Amino acid sequence: MFVELEALLKSCGGLKLAMKMKGDAMAVVVMPEGEAKDTALRQPLVMTATAAELDAGFAEHLATYTGAHASLAEQVAATTAILGEAQKAQVTKATKALSGKAGRSSPAAAKASPDEDAEDDDNESSESDAPAAANEGKGDAPAPAEPASSGTDLASLF
Repeated sequence: MFVELEALLKSCGGLKLAMKMKGDAMAVVVMPEGEAKDTALRQPLVMTATAAELDAGFAEHLATYTGAHASLAEQVAATTAILGEAQKAQVTKATKALSGKAGRSSPAAAKASPDEDAEDDDNESSESDAPAAANEGKGDAPAPAEPASSGTDLASLF
């Protein structure tokens, strides 16, 4: 029995073993202790049977429990490692994206703003100057119709 307990004890760090009589049967509780954050790793093994039945099957049930406990502990450790690596990768990716945007947007915005403003000023002055120049030679001729806008006329949607 202690050989089977040793394997479980190595995987969890500590055990509490409690026994109590319930009529003619014995209740045996094997409770793992340790720093496991997952509550499933702290679930106790509870067996209630007669002393003869416990003698016959306790070691087998404890070995099955120990194997399941170790497997679960390995799965939790693997999942934790994967999540930790994924978190590091996301932090690195976010840091690169933020530093890349900050580096690109400041000079680009500074360069784009004056050029765009100059182009907008040129377009505005040439548009406003063109009708005035066309009307200078015609005298009393009616003003040409406004050029059609390239945007959507919201009134036409209704």
